[in-house]
Amino acid sequence: MKKVLIGLGVVVLLVVAGMVYLWSNLDSIVKEAIQTYGSQATQTAVHVASVKIDLGQGRAQIAGLTVGNPKGFSAPNIFKLGKISTKIDLSTLKETPVVIDEIIVSAPSVFYEINKSGDSNADVIKKNLASGSKASSGEGSKSDQFKMIIRKLVVEGSTAQVRIAALKGREQSVTLPRIVMTDVGKKSGGATAAEVATQLSKKLLGNVQSSVAAIGVDKYLGKSADEVKKQLQGAMGGSSDGAAKKAGDALKGLLGN
Repeated sequence: MKKVLIGLGVVVLLVVAGMVYLWSNLDSIVKEAIQTYGSQATQTAVHVASVKIDLGQGRAQIAGLTVGNPKGFSAPNIFKLGKISTKIDLSTLKETPVVIDEIIVSAPSVFYEINKSGDSNADVIKKNLASGSKASSGEGSKSDQFKMIIRKLVVEGSTAQVRIAALKGREQSVTLPRIVMTDVGKKSGGATAAEVATQLSKKLLGNVQSSVAAIGVDKYLGKSADEVKKQLQGAMGGSSDGAAKKAGDALKGLLGN
């Protein structure tokens, strides 16, 4: 389960695999694994505040997980995951696939940014994950072959901050739709770590990108700050600062703020 992570998938898989293969010092072992392999996958800094695993109850909780922004972006993190809790069907713990009854991800926050070059941090992270996935092909391990079925996965209370460098870095906030996934891996008789993580990553990133696209952010992608300023000057007239302010006000109005 190395190499593919946007926070959600690999966190869950590492906890479950840890419960199966390791029987002491789980909290610290899993925390270190998340940080090490998560950082390799995203090519950014991944940190976890705490991991608590209760083998007797089949429950695990991860708090304070952050995924760092790629180089070239201003905010320290692209993702902050408030709390992740999971409940595992203990009767399947030593079987394949292991069944996870539910996973709840509460109040994650996303910082979506388009830098001065017109690149978005979400696109950079997606490319990093894809390159990590290709690099990991052929690297077999117990955790790579570990399979599971997730009966219900919910991501709720999500918000995204949007910052566009061409608009003087003004920030706006948008609420992200609730995500509910059921019976993940059931049709195939269990999903591997890479398969689950890829599904969750695409779902979350797609959620973010569709939400910010709805407020007209796409028109700034692939354009440098200077190009945007020239277009705004031509369309609105006046100084670049005044044009940028008008565009920022328009974006703010679209969001209802």
